[in-house]
Amino acid sequence: MANISFSSPFIRGFTHADVTVGTSASTALVVAPSPERRVSVIIQNQHATAVLTVIFAATGSTGLKVKAGESISLDNYNGIVRCVSDTASTPVHIAYATA
Repeated sequence: MANISFSSPFIRGFTHADVTVGTSASTALVVAPSPERRVSVIIQNQHATAVLTVIFAATGSTGLKVKAGESISLDNYNGIVRCVSDTASTPVHIAYATA
């Protein structure tokens, strides 16, 4: 008999959303409502040339830079996601899985 241990839950599916980001910071994903728990969050910059700044706070302008066509992912993040771009009308795709 074998014992199998998993450190994280199985992901059954992702919720997908497309948002358009401008040159002012705006909310791309709200705080997860209780008791929802996000196991994975993926943010993809879908613009051909724009640089996206992803901010994991309700205020401020400092965040992680995501180059055109690239993405970032986080595990177990339930907070707000705000984004700002150096180009107007930047398409951003967000996918998240809940447990």
